[in-house]
Amino acid sequence: MIIPFLIMDDHVPTFDEIRNGGFELAIRLSLEKKYDEAKNVLTEVLKVASNDPEIMAMMAEIFISENKLSEAKAWLDKILAQVPNYPRAFYDLGFIYQGKKQWNKSITAYKRAIRNYPNDSKEEKANAYQNLGSALWEERRREEALEAWKTCLKYNPKQKHAKHNLKKFTNEYGLPRSPVGSAMDDVQAFIHMKMEEINDLENPAELDVIIKKIMNTWNDKIASKYARKLDKMNVNEKVRLFKETKVL
Repeated sequence: MIIPFLIMDDHVPTFDEIRNGGFELAIRLSLEKKYDEAKNVLTEVLKVASNDPEIMAMMAEIFISENKLSEAKAWLDKILAQVPNYPRAFYDLGFIYQGKKQWNKSITAYKRAIRNYPNDSKEEKANAYQNLGSALWEERRREEALEAWKTCLKYNPKQKHAKHNLKKFTNEYGLPRSPVGSAMDDVQAFIHMKMEEINDLENPAELDVIIKKIMNTWNDKIASKYARKLDKMNVNEKVRLFKETKVL
C-alpha cells in the first residue's frame, strides 16, 4: 500500500513524518468507518515503528470498533508484553471485558489503567473512573460505583456519563438506589445508619446477629407503625425518625 502523504518530490520522509502522518490518517479513516483502510495504514507505519504502543493501541481500538474483540485483545497483549504498565492498553482491556460482562476482570483492568495514567492525564483518568463505576455497579458493588463516578467528576466535572449515572443510581439518602424500588431504599438507609452507629464491632461473626436485630427493629418499630406514612414523609423527616429509633 502506498500512503498518500509519503509521495513527495525530491524528499525522503522522516521517521516522524511517517509515524505521525500515518497515525493521523488512520484516525481520520477510522472516524469515517473506513476500518480496513485505517488498518492498512497502521500496518505500513508499524514497519518502521514496530514497537510503538500508541500505534498498536490504535490498531486494537479499530478492531474493537469492528467488534472483533479477540483480535483487539491480541494486540493489547502484545503491547503489555513490551510495555507492562501502558495505561491505554489496560483501559481498552477493561472495555473488552466489560463488553463480555466479565466484570471482575474489567474492574481490575480499569484500576490498573487509573494507577498508571500520569496525574496530568485528567480526561483519561476520568473516563477510566466512569467505566470502572459502571463495572462495579454491574458487580453489585454499588457504593464503590458511586464513589468511582464522584471521583470521575473530580478529574472532569463535565463527564456527562458519570453525571447521568450518579443522578440515576443515587437515592434520596445519597446511597445506591435499590433495583427493587424506593421502599427498599428506606430499609437500606435504616440499616446503613444503624451500622454507622456501631463502632466496636470486633468480631465479624457478630455481623449477622446485628443485621438481624436491625431488621427486627425495622419490622417492629418502623414498618408496623409507619408503613403508610413513609411515602408522605420527606427525606429529613425519615432520617430523623430512623436516627431516633433504637435497635432492640
